[in-house]
Amino acid sequence: MNQKPQLPPMPNDSQFKQALGLGIGIWDYMEKNQRELGKTFTLKLPGQGPMVWTAHQDVIRDVLKLREDQYDASLVQLPVDVGENNTVFLNDKEHQDSRKLLIPSFTTNLLKGRAGVMQEIVTEAINKMKVGDKINFPRWVGDVTLDIICYTLLGLRFGERKERYKQVMLAWLLEATSDTNFTLGSAMGARRYRMFLHRLYLKQTARGKMGNGKKGLLPWKRAVDLKVQLANLLREDIRAIRARNDESEGHVLSLIARARYENGELMPEERVISEAVGLLIAGHETSAATAAWFMVWMQQKPQVYKKIREEVLDSIQHEGKLDAVKISELPYLTACLNESQRVTPSAVGFIRWLREDTQLGHLFLPAGTAILPNIYLTQRDPEIFGPDANDYRPERWLEAGRRFGPSEFLPFGGGRRACVGMNQGRQQLRIIFAELARRVEFTSEFQNTKKLPRSRMIGGQTEPEKGVWLTVKEVRPVSYGLVQLAQTA
Repeated sequence: MNQKPQLPPMPNDSQFKQALGLGIGIWDYMEKNQRELGKTFTLKLPGQGPMVWTAHQDVIRDVLKLREDQYDASLVQLPVDVGENNTVFLNDKEHQDSRKLLIPSFTTNLLKGRAGVMQEIVTEAINKMKVGDKINFPRWVGDVTLDIICYTLLGLRFGERKERYKQVMLAWLLEATSDTNFTLGSAMGARRYRMFLHRLYLKQTARGKMGNGKKGLLPWKRAVDLKVQLANLLREDIRAIRARNDESEGHVLSLIARARYENGELMPEERVISEAVGLLIAGHETSAATAAWFMVWMQQKPQVYKKIREEVLDSIQHEGKLDAVKISELPYLTACLNESQRVTPSAVGFIRWLREDTQLGHLFLPAGTAILPNIYLTQRDPEIFGPDANDYRPERWLEAGRRFGPSEFLPFGGGRRACVGMNQGRQQLRIIFAELARRVEFTSEFQNTKKLPRSRMIGGQTEPEKGVWLTVKEVRPVSYGLVQLAQTA
């Protein structure tokens, strides 16, 4: 008798309550379901197929090995109009070819070349801080990463055009990832909603109507206006890049605007715009959310923050200068970021919509099911990380013989669809926190506490529900550590 596909158990909650559980307090909801149903359970949201969340290693390993033809990437639960021809939504060979065009933008040499400017941007932001300032840290990091994106994506450091880009990008990001638009996306279905938005965008673009970027009677009006304005800026730059055809340019937009398919053809303009907008979202939202949790840990564990500062100062002494590349490779700082991403990941899971009945580990799931490796529960599994799996302990990453595999530590997803820009994202976060540890002291409600703030989904990422509000306690001069170096020379 042939085995029939079967879904794992589902909570007794209504579909509406399940959807609420994946919004505010999403980590609590995951833990509740694991306690009641085990490491694998099914959730069913309004208007879409079943979603199977799993922290079982045998299942996750098989998910990472899925062939491109076994799942449909176009069904990814992102209700934001980045364009359906973005790499995230592509399938089969089209997806493979697309990654080949993007990966050269994030080679090791290019990342090393960008590190110094990242350092300058962070320094400029810190120089504006004053004792007593109150800042919402994820938004501060978001502002810094927008400056970094303007440089790495667009090749812009200063000037009116950079400021215009930054203004439009931030406004569009906040509107496109708002609770209103995510709620509408959940009600309509993510793919259907973003395709609806994209049709409006294309129609408005064809008419040459930029819109005023203000809210209107229709809740999506402002997001569409701002997408049209942002795309128009990108389109102008794509055409200028192709006209000058300067092979020495290393910013990402230039690299992908000049990239060619195997047949020698350039990517269509809309496709380049789609990739640029996708990289904007990934570089901004993920970094802001990851940094928010990292700073909570630094406030709770000031001895760790101090140790990062000491490691940075030791690097300055050893190198004879502040070397941004060396700083971004420091082992203890890297371990601290790994540990924050392990115990408080910005992404709770990643998704594969199955095209056919599929065996994954001990599960046999029906076609039309979404399988999601549960990053949060997996990375807190005591069977993998030991009895202290729920504790923030960076030293676990430095212990001899401790290595965590791709199915055990997966903050950027995994398999054929791991985040293309993850190395740049991690590099910029290490530079940000190295400079903060060297120069700035903060106080906050989280200082020396033990309980984490409640999580909520913002723009597809988890952040502390009420933000991370910090008060600046001390700002050391930009020469801190360098003066001591000169004195000992």
